[in-house]
Amino acid sequence: MPDDLQDRLKDKDVEVRISAVNFLRTLKDRTATIPLLIGSLEDGDWRVRKTALEALLEIKGDEVIKGLISTLSKDNPGARNSAIEGLIALGADATGHLLQAFNNAGPDIRKFIIDILGCTGDLNALPLLLRAVEDPDENVRAGAIEQLGNLHDFSAIDALISILTGGDTWLAYHAANALGKIGNPKTVDALISVLPEKTLRIPALSALGQIADERSLSKVVPHLKDDSRAVREETIKALRHFFIKGVSGEKIIEELKNALGDEVFNILMPYTRSHKKDLSIATTLLLVLLKDKNAIAPLLEEAIEEEFQEEAIKALVFIGKTEPESLIPFFNVSDPYQRRVICDVAYGVGATVFFDPLIRLLKDEDGHVRAKAALALSRIANPSSIPHIKALLTDEYEDVQESAITSLSRLKNWLNLDEIIRGLSHKNPLMRRNSAILLGLIGTDTLLEPLAVALKDSDVRVRVAVVDAIGSINGADALRHLLLALSDESWEVRRSAVIAIGRMGTEEVVEPLILMLKDPDAGVRAQAARSLANTGNKKAIEPLIGLLGDESGFVKTIAIESLSLFNKEARVKEVLRRLLNDKDPEVRGTAIESLSKFQGVAQDISLLLRDDEWSVRKRAVDVLGRFFKEECLTYLKEVAETDRDPDVRAAAARYLGV
Repeated sequence: MPDDLQDRLKDKDVEVRISAVNFLRTLKDRTATIPLLIGSLEDGDWRVRKTALEALLEIKGDEVIKGLISTLSKDNPGARNSAIEGLIALGADATGHLLQAFNNAGPDIRKFIIDILGCTGDLNALPLLLRAVEDPDENVRAGAIEQLGNLHDFSAIDALISILTGGDTWLAYHAANALGKIGNPKTVDALISVLPEKTLRIPALSALGQIADERSLSKVVPHLKDDSRAVREETIKALRHFFIKGVSGEKIIEELKNALGDEVFNILMPYTRSHKKDLSIATTLLLVLLKDKNAIAPLLEEAIEEEFQEEAIKALVFIGKTEPESLIPFFNVSDPYQRRVICDVAYGVGATVFFDPLIRLLKDEDGHVRAKAALALSRIANPSSIPHIKALLTDEYEDVQESAITSLSRLKNWLNLDEIIRGLSHKNPLMRRNSAILLGLIGTDTLLEPLAVALKDSDVRVRVAVVDAIGSINGADALRHLLLALSDESWEVRRSAVIAIGRMGTEEVVEPLILMLKDPDAGVRAQAARSLANTGNKKAIEPLIGLLGDESGFVKTIAIESLSLFNKEARVKEVLRRLLNDKDPEVRGTAIESLSKFQGVAQDISLLLRDDEWSVRKRAVDVLGRFFKEECLTYLKEVAETDRDPDVRAAAARYLGV
């Protein structure tokens, strides 16, 4: 270690200090490195602290964890925050040390430890958190209650209910929040029981909203008339959660009308103008459920935000089911994002009154609107829409074409098949291709001959679609045409034919697929290997073994993966074993994973735990940990303690549960 390193770590120039920390990352002597990196967490510049923490997280291990825990007691907020961040990142690896440190720590450190354990989510911390709710320090008690909620473990419910109803308002407030996070209906009665207490009303309402048990709805709604504005706001937000989590709009309306009658509109209206977005959205949503037509426009405006879109569409569908005419003006809004949403709503409602507006939107300037309009029309199931939707088969955007195909396939009972077949000879290759795709979705034997003629189309994309369509029909006649496609000049067509033939899985497809293992295109050979193996026919074994000498590394790895499907064959097992010594690390790694399906190979795979390539060692750890854990515990423990790569060590430790 350079003599001036410590001076560089304290240099006035931050770049010099960062460089010194990065130099520490290159040293193999962890004994000297870790204390210096821990010390750098006290640096005044966040970039130095960040670099030091990254280095410590690369090293991991007991000494790093102990150093981070000791930093929690430093009178340096930056150092403490870095230590907390690091311990959270280490997750379950740090739990044991944190549990031990808790016993002898002061209240501030105990609070830090409680918060860290809650953030890691390690259930091994649960017993300590349950004990900590009786800690002599009230902040530690409150923190423990909060983190029990973050663990979402039902075993904490009884303790939290006792705290909720125990008379300590400060702790009960946190307990209500924790019960809401856990979200178990078992807690509903206890939460309802504290609603009369003003100081607990808000957290109890919030928790009941998160749980969204329909039984509590009648107890929540009356608080829309509470004297406290904050309580009324929390009630509105809770009712929104009831709807989001599956309580029907009908049930929510029933309770609102029963408790408040028409007064509910006067109560809710002021909150539509709230500067709190979640509150204004919740209010608008409730008004839409109450079928207030004036609320449709503002809710549609909010629906363009992805985080609100699902619930907004659900509410608009609700009003559309009984009053679809109220939505018709919104098919003409200027915002394309809102038009997209209204098409989604139309799809959910499926009302015939939307037919004309949707037909107009098939010509919308926005491609997403056109696509969604086509899908919505398929729900209405009016055959008059077919020619309009067919026009989208040559749309400039492929996703619009796909939606048109899907829509037409749903309307197949009214399709004129002769017209679709004529599309196979249309001058536009898009029409030819999409006609073939549509015929494949319809999938009847009578379509085979016209599709077979289209196998000679000049456009590769069309021929690929035709092959896929013939493959969907299946049967001996379909196979006959697909075999012809195996000699197509395009590798894409040949590959599609190999996929289609492979799906048939019959004895007749084996020999043709074996021949395709010699195709000039690597992608075709690889797909032939997959398809051949999926037949399960033992005739595939020797040809697949022969493919291990392929010039393409990609084909070779696919052949190895394909051979794994013959995991009862001793010959295959022996071949894969030999590949564990291949000079190519990708081949060795793939052989490891393929051997995972065989018995009696753990010892062979364990030898790769000493491979020069970290990725091979990591794959060996994963296979041994997933499939041969009990017989390989000793190997995994050794790797977890000694492997030179942190990712490999971490993988082994994960399978050991430490």
